[in-house]
Amino acid sequence: MGEDRRHIRLSLATLDSLGSDEELREQVTLALRRAESDRRPSTHSGQDPTGAITVVVDSAGQVEDVTVTRDWRSRVGVSGAPEALFTAYTTAVQAAVETVALRQLRADSNEAARPQPNNTGEAASTSEVGPDDEQWLRQTWQALHDLDIELEGLARPPQMVSEQEVASPSGVLTLRMRDGGVVSIVGDVRRIGQLDAAALRYEAHALFRTYALVRSQNRP
Repeated sequence: MGEDRRHIRLSLATLDSLGSDEELREQVTLALRRAESDRRPSTHSGQDPTGAITVVVDSAGQVEDVTVTRDWRSRVGVSGAPEALFTAYTTAVQAAVETVALRQLRADSNEAARPQPNNTGEAASTSEVGPDDEQWLRQTWQALHDLDIELEGLARPPQMVSEQEVASPSGVLTLRMRDGGVVSIVGDVRRIGQLDAAALRYEAHALFRTYALVRSQNRP
């Protein structure tokens, strides 16, 4: 997931909005409940602000599906379609990253709460070694802080970068990569205007398949 975090900020890890320890616990607990109640925990979706374009990714950030509404022109406009696709994609990947982080926090919390053997070799009761709330909050805060720093660092362009472009089958859409991460999606406005929803969906889905192939070939 490290490569899939490029150019994406983890909203849960924005420390300025975390608030007090009590508010932090409430935020993390609520987010965990939402993640655990997801009927399709292995997939995550994102949309542009208008809901015209939806992108679905798996837990590794690979695009599984793209949907485009019939009225996408009136929602995002022809010139806004590439940016809407990019926004939907980054939102979906961000959701995947957050879910992985939250599950790791839950796993760490459960491990800390697990009874440890006492001097007699028997597991101590939970009343003897129950989870330390202060330690849990400190570890949670640090984990979120570390994630925020990592994602922010990945979002900053390095001094030396490797840039590539991949295009959709007809060349209508072009995805720009930097060190394996998606930095933008642009398109030929004139040709995009000639597409209906089904054709735009096909071009977008094929674009991400090509991106995944190129990225896999670039890996050492």
